[in-house]
Amino acid sequence: MMFEVLLYIVLTLIFCTFIGYPIVLSMFSRKQYIIDDQFIPTVSIIISAYNEEKHIESKLNNTVKLVYPSDKLDIIVVNDGSTDKTEQIVKSFKGIKLINLAHQGKTIAQNSGVKEATGNIVVFSDANNLYQPDAIKKLVAPFADDRIGVVCGQLKYNQGSVAESRYWSFEFMLKKLESRRGSLLGANGSIYALRKDIYVPLPEDVISDLIEPIKIFGNGKDVIFESDAIATEESPGETLYRKRRIILRSLVSIKEISNLLNPFRSRNIFFQFLFHKLLRWCLPFFLLSILVLSLILAENSDLYRILLITQIAFYIGGWIIHPARYFMLVNLASLLAVIDWLTGRHQNTWNVVR
Repeated sequence: MMFEVLLYIVLTLIFCTFIGYPIVLSMFSRKQYIIDDQFIPTVSIIISAYNEEKHIESKLNNTVKLVYPSDKLDIIVVNDGSTDKTEQIVKSFKGIKLINLAHQGKTIAQNSGVKEATGNIVVFSDANNLYQPDAIKKLVAPFADDRIGVVCGQLKYNQGSVAESRYWSFEFMLKKLESRRGSLLGANGSIYALRKDIYVPLPEDVISDLIEPIKIFGNGKDVIFESDAIATEESPGETLYRKRRIILRSLVSIKEISNLLNPFRSRNIFFQFLFHKLLRWCLPFFLLSILVLSLILAENSDLYRILLITQIAFYIGGWIIHPARYFMLVNLASLLAVIDWLTGRHQNTWNVVR
């Protein structure tokens, strides 16, 4: 009986994470914001770059051609200690501000970029993506509403696996639903904007695109998703390494938002963080628990025997069927990241994998 109860608790947590949470979000009424396409504030776009000689030229060509008044657009490249030709390529462009730093990671690069920014709105971008011509205009239009502090755009991959596409489709749905009430949980590091005067400098070991919007939400401004502000890039490789790094940095960063995890605080992100992030990072432990509990219960029940056989078949076939393999890699990355976190590992910088 105890093992059965544990099994159903774990299954319920998984159900709530992937089905229950979106259903609850959909029940909230949509906030009405002022979206003004004629709102043209001064903008500083900050491009963080580390060994991006392969992409930085096309990125800068794309940026200078964006449909936005040139006298209101300030372009800053923060060179995070690149050892390739990134610096030389940036210097070949006129009118672009270059900040050279020692290699300390993206968060420190962004802190430095904001200090030099002259625009009222700061847009953060990576060096390996391209913006649609009207991306900046779409991104800043919601700032006509004083309640909004952060706007996250949409990242699309030019090519990608079916499994990764499904993953991003689910994320897209959650972003749209969370945005309805102005509490989007984090942003996409490739394309998001905020008001410069409310920017919160962060420590180097913190993942900025997750924590910065959360901190600003906690300080009283809303965070929304603007799906018409679009950036595109090639589908990323190295799923295991990349996901492990991102999840580890996210877990390390929790200390920065501990006060917002209080469910009794007026502006908190407790339930969102629990169901959108934390329980999903714990999914490999849930899956292992289901496997072990099924093994224990299978001896006396055909139902649990079928459940056990189904799991074994799925994991064996996972290395043959790509969507299943992607699911397994993502959960292996979560498992390793949680172990890294529990053993005190940090990762402030990383090598570019393109």
